[in-house]
Amino acid sequence: MDIYHKIFLVARREQLHQAPITPNWDTPRILDLGCGTGIWAIDMADKYLDAEVVGLDLVNIQPEKIPPNLRFRVPRDYESPWSLGEDSWDLIHLRMASGSVSSWPELYQKIFTHLKPGYGWIEQIEIDLQPRCDDGTLPQENVISQWYNYLAEATRRVARPIEYQHNTRQMLQAAGFIDIQEMIIRAPYNSWPADPHQKEIGRWYNLGITEGLEALSLAPFTRVNHWDAAQHVKPLLDAVKRQICQRKVHAYNNM
Repeated sequence: MDIYHKIFLVARREQLHQAPITPNWDTPRILDLGCGTGIWAIDMADKYLDAEVVGLDLVNIQPEKIPPNLRFRVPRDYESPWSLGEDSWDLIHLRMASGSVSSWPELYQKIFTHLKPGYGWIEQIEIDLQPRCDDGTLPQENVISQWYNYLAEATRRVARPIEYQHNTRQMLQAAGFIDIQEMIIRAPYNSWPADPHQKEIGRWYNLGITEGLEALSLAPFTRVNHWDAAQHVKPLLDAVKRQICQRKVHAYNNM
């Protein structure tokens, strides 16, 4: 899980966040939704020693030794009521939430009501898992797209679609947000690009996606599609990994 923290740091040139934390007379309050191991929240608490940082997650996998200005609220489902104070947060952060949210409009509305009016920010990072290729090196019929389509269909069936929501801007506007900014960074499947920064992203993303492919796929394919793990899932994932690692295939995901 922490490998994606590294991927995002490399992609964003070591920036933990890009939304401003506006100085004011209050202690800055930072909320991390779906904090996982807590690595981003820990780094933010270390960077902003005067801030109050809170992490929410369903699973208690965070370390016991943490900065004094950080608290973890676990287990806590961020789609359930928060009881964390409306109109009181400077920055609410979430990343890689696709596949775990049943209603984005409701979540965005909840985030909006918890941010400080006038200068609170939401920052969200997602990876659009739809395979992309601009030079034809990824055949139209390919195993990566096949895997993605199976995964997208399975997660839709349980109302937790893993597909990136391309109407995100409209949903944010409907919730009341303004000054909406979008940045798209390519995440190559491996080190095929000539550009040094893209090549470095690709090295780390290859590690992240190959190591995380089974964790991402196993539950949707076995519990939703009722596939046999050894007979159907493993051969598919092995084939996906092989294609992802082919440097002659110039494919990528958008971040």
